[in-house]
Amino acid sequence: MGLGLYWGEGSKRGKGGVRLCNTDVRLIQKFIVFLDKNFGIKKNKLKFGLQIFQDLSRNDALNYWILKLKVKESQFYKIIVSKVRGEGTYKYKSEYGVLTVHFNNSRLKALICKQIDNID
Repeated sequence: MGLGLYWGEGSKRGKGGVRLCNTDVRLIQKFIVFLDKNFGIKKNKLKFGLQIFQDLSRNDALNYWILKLKVKESQFYKIIVSKVRGEGTYKYKSEYGVLTVHFNNSRLKALICKQIDNID
């Protein structure tokens, strides 16, 4: 499942490390479990990025992810705030913003991408 999640939502280009973005907390949780079970990467070694729209509460969004993922605030980079560009359904889809899981290891990224390439 983790390979499929990364195939669909992860960063595959460039030389950076492992990055996966989504608004769905369950998807993020499953990916974190995948990293731990398959590669021994513990949750406390991960960093997180959070992007929200300007009309969302920074504290509510941050606290939501901290509580749901059971991680520390110190694991988060600075929150990115984007301007709202009109009415839309984004508030329902990203009520707590878009979370990015970061693990800065280009070798692991290459390994995951190679495993994806080998899927029949």
